[in-house]
Amino acid sequence: MTPKKLLYPVMFIAVYCALGTPLFAQTTAPPKQWDKRFGGSGYDYLLSLQETTGGGYILGGFSASGAGDDKTENSRGAEDYWMVKTGADGNKQWDKTYGGTLSDGLYAIRQTTDGGFILGGYSASGAGGDKTEDNRGIWDYWIVKTDANGNKQWDKRFGGPSIEVLYALQQTTDGGYILGGYTLSGMGGDKTEDSRGAEDYWIVKTDADGNKQWDKRFGGTGEDILFWLQQTMDGGYILGGRSASGIGGDKTQGNRGDHDYWVVKTDASGNRQWDKRFGGKEFEQLNYLAQMSDGGYILGGSSNSGKSGDKTEDSWGGNDYWIVKTDPEGVKQWDKRYGGPDEDILWSMQQTADKGFIMGGYSISGYGGDKTEDSCNQDDYWIVKADSNGVKQWDKRFGGADDDRLYSILQTKDGGFMMGGFSLSNTSCEKSDDSRGIEDYWIVKMAAEILPVNLKLFTAQQIKNDIQLNWQTVTEENTSYFTIEHATDGKTFSAIGKVNAAGNSNTLMYYHFLHDHPGNGMHYYRLKTVDKDGQFSSSATASVYMGNDIAVLVYPNPTTGNITVIYNSTVNAAIQLNVIDITGKKFFTKTLQAIAGSNQYQLNVSGLAAGIYTLQINNNNVQQQVKLVIYK
Repeated sequence: MTPKKLLYPVMFIAVYCALGTPLFAQTTAPPKQWDKRFGGSGYDYLLSLQETTGGGYILGGFSASGAGDDKTENSRGAEDYWMVKTGADGNKQWDKTYGGTLSDGLYAIRQTTDGGFILGGYSASGAGGDKTEDNRGIWDYWIVKTDANGNKQWDKRFGGPSIEVLYALQQTTDGGYILGGYTLSGMGGDKTEDSRGAEDYWIVKTDADGNKQWDKRFGGTGEDILFWLQQTMDGGYILGGRSASGIGGDKTQGNRGDHDYWVVKTDASGNRQWDKRFGGKEFEQLNYLAQMSDGGYILGGSSNSGKSGDKTEDSWGGNDYWIVKTDPEGVKQWDKRYGGPDEDILWSMQQTADKGFIMGGYSISGYGGDKTEDSCNQDDYWIVKADSNGVKQWDKRFGGADDDRLYSILQTKDGGFMMGGFSLSNTSCEKSDDSRGIEDYWIVKMAAEILPVNLKLFTAQQIKNDIQLNWQTVTEENTSYFTIEHATDGKTFSAIGKVNAAGNSNTLMYYHFLHDHPGNGMHYYRLKTVDKDGQFSSSATASVYMGNDIAVLVYPNPTTGNITVIYNSTVNAAIQLNVIDITGKKFFTKTLQAIAGSNQYQLNVSGLAAGIYTLQINNNNVQQQVKLVIYK
């Protein structure tokens, strides 16, 4: 008499993808999504932008235009602060003008924690218009606080008896503000310390209402101009710009060349803790710096030096982009140069979500060096993306037939990139609108990067009348796509699903695919990774035998620790459970008493080495088995 089969046969096959290639980064820049121009009849220079918490962007700079076109308010004087709020699609929502009777130039704008905005730059105006205080000297720092709709709440002026220009500001963790730029003034007015030499770094700390709490001056015997600052993790501040000073005053290292990067670290009260100089034998200007997640700092600007001093690579042409990575104490770890055969000036950069860097500025270089596209005609926006070690991944040029200069770039919440500056071009090349007057604000939005994915593992298993597809990938971003195809007998394939990758490197992901029972027999599934344009990246195939009901199921599978074995039996019977490696060596054996119906057994496999095993169930010479994958 033929023995009754107690278990329905089921096959569970895990297929590793032998692609033979490691994870690689994209080498093609993501495409432009849109661009927008804003301006009046005169000149309008965009120098700062930020993505806002409610969606959209805030743009800031200065304008010499009267009311008309995109500008809804008349000029206050010669030049005014001009802020423009857009939606996420770049369409203008509102604009505001602030100024006195003379020249007022905005260099920095930031959203504040109350949803409003803080604007900062320089002012040559006395009291009048939107300015409530007289000047201290020739030019002063001038900050304006607005609500979320751009309506002015208050303004403050800070200066000494000569010239002060504010280039950078930030809201601090206590709700106040840190302001930074340069000063030519001696002691007097709001300035409590004498000049060190010519221009000096000057920082001013205020409370949440803009009232000054303290100020500090840093400089050597020559010219020292601050262009960027940031509050650091320890509550202090990191300051950066260019310096022509030798040793003396607050500067502890001599110059490498004409001008060098100069970084000053202070405590929370503005007291200097250390300073560092970086440069080659010619000219360097630092325009950006930020503290990284490792506590160190990234510095960015431009250099026309050849290989010399702190610069380890020769210039490609005139000025090149130059970035320097330091440790938390300001000790250099590495530096990188990017450029074409002519002039390339870096003004802005940011660490990206993948721990790399996005850099932006303007370039007059044609094709050559690190630049993969010719100039449209004059100066163009030039974007460079690098990995966490500064290795270039891609670059992109945006411009029109005339001058286009980028001063601000950032990664957006959707993973794309936003850049802004000013443009003199009419419709041409990447510019889709004619100029309003002379120079206009010009913003360009790029799509998110789509990174290729390498598949490491793809499996299929039956759960009742459904198929569960499991896969493990190597990826860095949640921006690649999967296409899953199903075929009976491995012949005709058709798309059955498209889902976004979710998870980081070496993360196990599950895709539950519900469908009508496809019928008993072997079923094949192919998983492909593609970018958003459908470009193939990698693929793998898994197969599963579909029976009338589940026979053996192991989950989670792949696993690193405990598993649950589920098996069905039609009668009460003794069975034997074995775990065997690919050489046939038995690592585990257990006799179990199965009951009619569903049975479960908990098994700890954390002590087994990573690899592929067979989980085998024997009953009265009937054998069923499942592939078990263990990873560490």
